[in-house]
Amino acid sequence: MHPDDHRLSLVRALLAKAEASEYPEEAEAFTAKASELIARYAIDDALLWAAGVSESDREQPTELRLVVLSPYRAQKAVLVDAVARAQGCRAVRLGARTGSDREEVSIVGFPGDLRRVETLLTSLLVQLTSAMLSGAPAGLSSSASAGWRRSFIVGFADSIRTRLESDRRDRSAATSRAGGSTSVALVLVERDEHVVGEFRRRFPHVRSSWASSGSSRSGADAGRRAGREASLSRGSVGGTRAIGSGG
Repeated sequence: MHPDDHRLSLVRALLAKAEASEYPEEAEAFTAKASELIARYAIDDALLWAAGVSESDREQPTELRLVVLSPYRAQKAVLVDAVARAQGCRAVRLGARTGSDREEVSIVGFPGDLRRVETLLTSLLVQLTSAMLSGAPAGLSSSASAGWRRSFIVGFADSIRTRLESDRRDRSAATSRAGGSTSVALVLVERDEHVVGEFRRRFPHVRSSWASSGSSRSGADAGRRAGREASLSRGSVGGTRAIGSGG
């Protein structure tokens, strides 16, 4: 078993308890602990990487490809990008064939970070779909419903990005306060440079893409609320998979 598999199993166990609890305060405590572990493991991996004797001893960035399914592929890709960046990775949409209901997204990052990204996304896209379907207002026209859902997804992604980045900053600051000869901030900057360099090597001609955020304020607000309440991981680590088929 890969060491990271064991650590992620601890995260999943905490979140299973959160989802099974009938008490909101208890569920939130389990979820908060799981989120804290994700941030801790990311910083621990970064410091171990920095302690490598030479560049050849260190892990190098690699690539993970996920398949995002219709509907709302562009908006779901916003969530993929939010999770990837919060974990120190970079994502790019690779496009879809005309008439296809699926699109590949490439994520470049260090192996441990990629495993956490995949685990988070596997869970979050399921939670997103469930919250979106249960929270959608009744009586909307087809176009208004689609706009509400686009806004919901982008709002959800915004909340998730904020939560993950906050946890990572807090853990980085706590580790730095605990002492040590290695600056966590400098290590993260160095790792980011490696990731960006590998991303540009693989995708030298990336162009910015645009995803409609819809026009529904209530949808965006509902999505942000669902993102704040979402558990920050569940599911398994494995190979490339299709994600986001609901909605």
